[in-house]
Amino acid sequence: MAEMVLFLSKTGESMLDAIIRPYIVQAVCRDMSSGNTLMCTSTNDVYSVQDDVQSTAARYIMYYRILMTVPAVLLALLCGAWSDRNGRKISMAIPGVGGVLSVVVFLITFKYKEHTLPLILVGAAIQGMFGKASLLPMAVQSYVSDITDDDQRTHKMGRLMSMQYIGMFAGSLLASILEDTTSLEVALCAGSAVHALTVFITLFWIQEVVPGQTSKTESDSDLKCTLFSLSGLMQSLTVLSKERKNNFRSIIVILFISALINQICRIGDADVTVLFVQRSPLFWPESWYGYLLALDYCVMGAVLLLLLPLLSNVLHFSDVTLLMIAIFFKLIRSFWAGFCTKTWMMYTSMAIGGLAGMLTPVIRSFTSKHVQDDEQGKAFSLLSSGETASKLLGSIIFTNIYSATVSLFPGLTYLFEGFLYLVMFLMMVWLYKLTQFKQSDSVMHPLANRSPKVYTEDRE
Repeated sequence: MAEMVLFLSKTGESMLDAIIRPYIVQAVCRDMSSGNTLMCTSTNDVYSVQDDVQSTAARYIMYYRILMTVPAVLLALLCGAWSDRNGRKISMAIPGVGGVLSVVVFLITFKYKEHTLPLILVGAAIQGMFGKASLLPMAVQSYVSDITDDDQRTHKMGRLMSMQYIGMFAGSLLASILEDTTSLEVALCAGSAVHALTVFITLFWIQEVVPGQTSKTESDSDLKCTLFSLSGLMQSLTVLSKERKNNFRSIIVILFISALINQICRIGDADVTVLFVQRSPLFWPESWYGYLLALDYCVMGAVLLLLLPLLSNVLHFSDVTLLMIAIFFKLIRSFWAGFCTKTWMMYTSMAIGGLAGMLTPVIRSFTSKHVQDDEQGKAFSLLSSGETASKLLGSIIFTNIYSATVSLFPGLTYLFEGFLYLVMFLMMVWLYKLTQFKQSDSVMHPLANRSPKVYTEDRE
């Protein structure tokens, strides 16, 4: 059932992303042309002003990302330690409520078109204040860690992330189909309905797990930890600084930095791509961007369902080896995308990048094996918050690079992305050396005294 919650949440989230980001570009074009919508759909007219429109739209996409990111980061950090003691259900449900409310604001833009851009930013802020993409993944991944053993966790995380990517595929595809066959308003209402269904299933079908109840020892800081407390925030942050044996702290830090780099590149790539495909020589219509995202998520979901179990469970590749393979495909995608001039080239580059879909679940699984059982919520809240914050950083860095270089070489941002993944690959070489002293980097845990797992109907 946890997989279903994540699937539906990501379906609704990707529907809104696939609709709103191209909508921002069109709203900017409409404002700059004094409401002349024909100019924004005519290739010849757009070509003459495309650089100005793209630069302005890049800034608004950055503002959109900031408002969704900053509140979500703080909320996930505050709720991580609290969920370790009080359960995961509330943290799973809150983002869906934000999704429903944000759609209400987005729908208002169709009545008050002169205020479209400010209202879009208000909707983004509502999503951020309710956790957006940071809170629910933290809660679901912590929940799965609570009910699985170490030797099955990479596979379980992979299957969980496959549901996430399949949900994002379904959402992007559904949004584009609804845009082509109905209207933006209908597509937004469908996204709101999916978010509402997520909340309903979480509250009434998910069986609560409270890992803190199985722990025999609780520190004073644990007992003082309440929702939105500073104590919970500090406990999450200490996951990185806590002394651990066998280089485990260094391993956690490297994995954390790698997760940040990956999210910086993913979000920066997404924000730039929505601009890149709407300028010359491609000039894609709005709905085509959703189809591109759908391909990306479809490939990533298939990789996690089919390829990751083969490499992890059958061939017994180590987590570090899996990370290196994923980064290699990311390198190919980044350098290819920088020189795309045809539609088929852009789709091919996205399919190649999708083969790296196992990167995020392997990082999460590897991290969970190097922290204590009662630190799962803290660790995942730190990862989710850090990744959400890095999305903001990625949007700022990539959109500004794109704005500054769009008139010279629009593909430069993709080459910069490739450089960051090259740095990440070198970090994996370092991580490989740190794990050599262990018999296996995928089954050992830093604690000899482990609390028993809580088995639920979700356990397989």
